[in-house]
Order: sequence, then structure tokens, then C-alpha cells
Amino acid sequence: MRLRGRLATTTAGLVVSLAMAAGLSGCMTVHGEEAVVPAATQDEAEAALEHYVDVNNEAKRDYDAEQNDEIEAGPLGAIDEAGLTARAAEQPNGDPDFEPLELTDTQFHIPQQAGWPKFFVADTKPRGYQNRWLMVFTRNSIDEDWRVSYLATLPAERVPEFAQDDDGYLEDIPLGGRAGSDLAVAPDEVGAAYADYLQGGEGRFSEGRFTTEVLDEREEANSSPAYQVQFQDAPAEEEDYAPVAMRTGDGGALVFFTMHHDERQTLAPGQHFNLNAQVEALLEGTPTQSLTLHRLAVETATVAEGDGPVDILSEVAGLITAEGE
Repeated sequence: MRLRGRLATTTAGLVVSLAMAAGLSGCMTVHGEEAVVPAATQDEAEAALEHYVDVNNEAKRDYDAEQNDEIEAGPLGAIDEAGLTARAAEQPNGDPDFEPLELTDTQFHIPQQAGWPKFFVADTKPRGYQNRWLMVFTRNSIDEDWRVSYLATLPAERVPEFAQDDDGYLEDIPLGGRAGSDLAVAPDEVGAAYADYLQGGEGRFSEGRFTTEVLDEREEANSSPAYQVQFQDAPAEEEDYAPVAMRTGDGGALVFFTMHHDERQTLAPGQHFNLNAQVEALLEGTPTQSLTLHRLAVETATVAEGDGPVDILSEVAGLITAEGE
């Protein structure tokens, strides 16, 4: 029987009223391919989030990757699919200690957009968690269900203020063209800039957990004579992993983007790998000399206007596959 998660919502300052939606109906196409229209109504956004909670509480409890595909897509879907598959191999009867997800104090940030894909953001607080969640719901056509592609976990004080257009809707930043040209880094180039930073240590990125600390950890990883570690980073180029960007109140942007982080471990003679169950579940080949870990990461960053910094706020990462040689 379906577990029904509880969902409490509050209206945001950019509520999509039914009256406004009706007022726009005379100038919109049926499927929204051409007209600039709200990506969703308030009711649709609330229903999508409630559906997410319901299915999430079944899929995560049972470690059911196929069911999780109903509510997640893009990079977050790929991360959780691999994670659930690995956990199911270790615990085929599901999670005996599972606690249902409950969301409170939810605000929706909905842009006006033309064409597809479309998105909206749910800013919410999971009960029992300290951080807030920013959940990016996306869909590629009117026939698709809303699914979550990006997730950021942030302390409340680090959630940026979102800019609104003249009608009170979230101001999104379309990719390509001149959109975002006033920013320190264009939204669709943040991933490449971050990869360059991780490989060379140079760029516009602020010091912090996902920048300078990562470089320090990688240097320390190669301090042991027992093995050598090589790191490779690249922005995801898959269409389903396209960045999502929106304007913040200070004139900058909040950008969700996807990275591939690969790690190749090569052992010194006489050494052996000690693998955990989740790595073994995703492993191809036998790691006698080397092990390559392929990780996917959902990154969230603020990008300043002009010549300011890029600040990585959140990372949600997971092992996707592993290869042994």
C-alpha cells in the first residue's frame, strides 16, 4: 500500500493565480511551444511535489530504482538509480530503518518560459534536517510528468534571494546567446570553468569545501606509497544534464550544473583493493592493479555579476559505475 508523505506548503511571493493563468490563455499555444507562459501553476507545482514525496517514500524504502525513475530524471535520477541499485544488491529487502520524507515550509519559484524544457524550483525544508532543499523540477513536453533533475542542500542563510520579472515570476536565464553575458561566467560555461579549476587550481572560484578543500584532499590522497590516484573532471555534455540557471536578487545567478568526476587508483606491487559492497555492486572487471571510479555530481553555484567570484554552494554526488583492471 502506498505510503503517503505529508506535505505542508506556504505560498511564495510569486504565486501563480488561476486568474492570471486564465488571462494569458488567449495568447498561448496549447502546448506552450511559442508563447511565454508560466512553466506551471501553483496547484500543478504543489501536486508535483506531493507526488514526488509519495513515490520517493516507496522507492527509497524498497531500494526500487525503477520506481524512482517516475520522480527523478537527469543527473539526480542517474545518481539515485545507481545508489539504489547498489543498496538493493546489499539489502534486497529494502531499508529496515527507513524514515519517510516530510517537507514543510515550501515556497515555489516559477518562471515564465517559451518552448521546452521547462522548470520550476521548490524551496523546502525536510522535517528533521537542518538544511533546506532546492529542488529543480523539469519536464520536456506537455505529455511528461514533472520530475526532479537537480537538488541542492543549503543552510537557510545561504539560499539566495531570487529575482522576479515584471509580473512577479522567477527570472530564469536561458542558455546560449547573450543571456547571462553580464555574468562573471556564462551559465553554460560554469562546468568547464570548474573542471579547469580542479585540474589546475586557477579560476574565479571562491575558497571553500568544494574548491580549495578538494584540491587539498586530492594532494593528500597521493601521499601514500601504497597507491597512486589520478583525477579527471569534465562538465557533462549529455542533453539530459543541461544546466539550469536563474537570476538572483543581487544581479548574479544561481546555476545548477552537472560534472563527471573520475578517479583512477593504481596500486603499488603487493597491495590489494578492499572494496565495499556498493562499489562491488557497480563494478565491471576485476581490480587487481587499478580501479576506476566514475562519479556524477550535481553542483550548485552562485555566479556574480561582472568580474566577481563563482561560489560552489552545494554538491550532491554519487558513484555511477566502477571498472577494475
